[in-house]
Amino acid sequence: MKKLTNKRLISYLVDHKHIDMVSVSKTQIVCTVSARFRPEEVPQLLADTGQDMPRMTSSEGVNYIVFPRY
Repeated sequence: MKKLTNKRLISYLVDHKHIDMVSVSKTQIVCTVSARFRPEEVPQLLADTGQDMPRMTSSEGVNYIVFPRY
């Protein structure tokens, strides 16, 4: 599948059922994922977006996925 970039990637992420918020800066797209998001969903998310493994982080019990912006 073709790699989704910027506008299409943001649109896909905003419509994803387990992503609560999408924040965009000049260099990255940061997604706040809900507690319902499961590790089993990661391969499908990567396949749908065509992205390499994004950076994943957690802070104060909130999980984030960080995609590079193209």
